[in-house]
Amino acid sequence: MAGKRPPLPLILTANALLDGDVVYFTRNGWSRDRAEAFVATDDAGGEALEASLEEAIEDGAVVEPYLIEGGQDHYRERIRLSGPTILYGVEAGHVPL
Repeated sequence: MAGKRPPLPLILTANALLDGDVVYFTRNGWSRDRAEAFVATDDAGGEALEASLEEAIEDGAVVEPYLIEGGQDHYRERIRLSGPTILYGVEAGHVPL
């Protein structure tokens, strides 16, 4: 998988299984705070995150874990953090007042 991973630095992210919140892998599990994320800055750290990614898939405690570049603010990640991009319970063309 090393050939397919994003460039360093890396962070492992996923969604929490029960509530769907965005979570980040830390040295002590998962956190909703990106500032607590373990950031891999070298190949050894990247390999450790890849192993943690495989463990997360096997454990099933989170949904769709994947590696992201840790040094950049990605548009996709900002959307994930802000929640759904649609209004639930609103019929097309009818916005409650």
